[in-house]
Amino acid sequence: MTKEGLVMQRVHNVMEDAVADLLQQQWRNLPAACHCDGCKADVYALTLNRLKPHYVRMPVGSMYVKAHLMTVQSRATILTALTESVKIISADPHH
Repeated sequence: MTKEGLVMQRVHNVMEDAVADLLQQQWRNLPAACHCDGCKADVYALTLNRLKPHYVRMPVGSMYVKAHLMTVQSRATILTALTESVKIISADPHH
């Protein structure tokens, strides 16, 4: 497949959705020094960089991966990464 063909195929990192959902649910409970939108975005980005991406191409694949990411263990892994990211961002906020 050519590079142009790859660009035409839509892929999505389902981990982005899982992190965004859990961040939204837990943001006020996380031990952040600041809860502004900038710090929230920094925590989101850093957390995604700490976790393995899960790319899908088809909606069916997306549902399978989302179901896997909703397990207790997966949610705990994401929450741990969020908490670690909050500590790093809180120590050196960029605003």
